[in-house]
Amino acid sequence: MPMNKTYEQELQERDVRQKRLAAIVQSAMKRVLSAIADRTPTVTAHFCYGAIGIHPRHLVTWYLFDTDADWQVARESGLVADIERLTKAELAGGGYPEPGLDGLMVSFTSDEEIQRVTGGDYWVYFK
Repeated sequence: MPMNKTYEQELQERDVRQKRLAAIVQSAMKRVLSAIADRTPTVTAHFCYGAIGIHPRHLVTWYLFDTDADWQVARESGLVADIERLTKAELAGGGYPEPGLDGLMVSFTSDEEIQRVTGGDYWVYFK
């Protein structure tokens, strides 16, 4: 942080970056879901989180399937690979900073897995 910038100014700038980048990510994920809308199994939920206002490399993306069987079918059919490729492409095309795309993990799971591992506690599962 430059010496002439106060910590509060830095926090304000991070907040602005966080909101700007989050909008890019949400739009990109919506475009991915539109692109795969006719494919099965269906993605039942999606979300992202991370301290992207600090640095765009802190982005975490998740796509969820209903069951473990659906998740397995999605892997075997190439749907998971397509979602991963499309997510990275849509983020890049939407203006997400390149340093945040290097090493980006596009993650997947199923509601069934979350129920089994944490009794349905999403907060515990994703922390």
